[in-house]
Amino acid sequence: MKQQEVIAIAMKICQPTISSAEKMEKVSSLVIEKMKGSINQLANDKIVGFSLGGSFAKGTWVNEDRDLDIFVKIDPSRDKEEFEDLGIKIGRLVLGDYKPYLRYSEHPYVEAEIGDIRINIVPCYNVKLGDWKSAADRSPFHTIFMLERLSDAMKSQVRILKMFLKSIGIYGAQLSVGGFSGYVTEILILKYGSFLQVIELIASLNHEKFVIALSSPNLESIDAFTSKIIIIDPIDNNRNLGAAISADSLGKFILAARSFLENPSLEFFKKAETSLDNRIIEKIKANLLVVEFEIRKRSPDILWGQLKKSLNALSKQLDMAGFNAIGSTCITDEKKYAAFVFFMEFMELPPFCVRPGPEVFRKDDTEIFLSNKKDDLVPFWINRNMKVLTISKRSKAHAKDYASEILSGKVAGVGLNKDVAADLRLGFNIYSGNERELNKSIIFALSKLMLNDRRIINSEKGRRH
Repeated sequence: MKQQEVIAIAMKICQPTISSAEKMEKVSSLVIEKMKGSINQLANDKIVGFSLGGSFAKGTWVNEDRDLDIFVKIDPSRDKEEFEDLGIKIGRLVLGDYKPYLRYSEHPYVEAEIGDIRINIVPCYNVKLGDWKSAADRSPFHTIFMLERLSDAMKSQVRILKMFLKSIGIYGAQLSVGGFSGYVTEILILKYGSFLQVIELIASLNHEKFVIALSSPNLESIDAFTSKIIIIDPIDNNRNLGAAISADSLGKFILAARSFLENPSLEFFKKAETSLDNRIIEKIKANLLVVEFEIRKRSPDILWGQLKKSLNALSKQLDMAGFNAIGSTCITDEKKYAAFVFFMEFMELPPFCVRPGPEVFRKDDTEIFLSNKKDDLVPFWINRNMKVLTISKRSKAHAKDYASEILSGKVAGVGLNKDVAADLRLGFNIYSGNERELNKSIIFALSKLMLNDRRIINSEKGRRH
């Protein structure tokens, strides 16, 4: 099929059904009426209003995203404690009949499900544009901005782009995904006009720190941004939406965009089966290091951040020791179970490593270096750069042993998150991939780590031949 034929069919697939739209409208009206009643019941003059936000309010939602976001506007004179307290009170009052629970981002908010529709009651300060006091303050302005600029045709293009990103597993800015948010998809369509033009742009990216902005960006801010792609928030010139996008997600988008242009298919708008082939697992399992442990329950938003920080810290230590974690990922059921998975270059190192010394011309330094040898039987030699070298015995030659020491708290200054470290102190299982059969959770984690999307692989092969 040709590109435009695929896009035309995809547009119909991505359009919310009449029954879905009616259900969303019904639940939206219900929640809004409950919000009005709850504000009157609280009779607190510090709650100054509310607004409907998110993709439903902007008309860019797809059937799979049945979310309603209500932003409760709090008087900006209230401090953080009262702000959070009011947000929780109103949220629980509005959603009290639907088993509400707390979620956390920068601050807590209340969530519940009404049927298959997820409702978020999020507090924000009632501020003027640019006078931000919390991260959520921008959201009502995002809604207004997009409603004023997105045409109905553009909204359809946003939906297609969302489904494409969902298909390759990189939709959503939450830490568990590290992908492209719904707001970013809207900015991309607003900037480039259509799904196909966005795909062509992404496929042609040839350098890091590519800047996407709807107007002239703040050059000083851009210099300070370190993300792989920079996407300027149009209502806040100093905010980089690309900071939430991981290198892995951007890389997948680039490869998938190239593959779509090479071989356009409706498969790019369906969830892909990316489970790793058993033959691949057999090839790599000897170099897999797995750590499984139980977690104490906390907000998923907080948990994912803690796990990723700890994963990065442990990877860095393994790299510094010479084992080289060339790929790593984490996984959790967000209730009780978590695991770190590392794809190692070396599971075991030689018992000795080279210890470089000074150039022989530096007399005093050379004498000190040689006098510090604790064992007279340890050899030393001079290399072609006229430096004195010797060898020292490694304290840990196996990645599993060294990681176990770190996780047991025997290595200082590692940088593990304190809550994850506390979980690990209660016990963990550490093993290499060839020591036991890998369970479904670990294989799923590996499928996130290893790109195994046949749509991309087959197109790449086609280009080579």
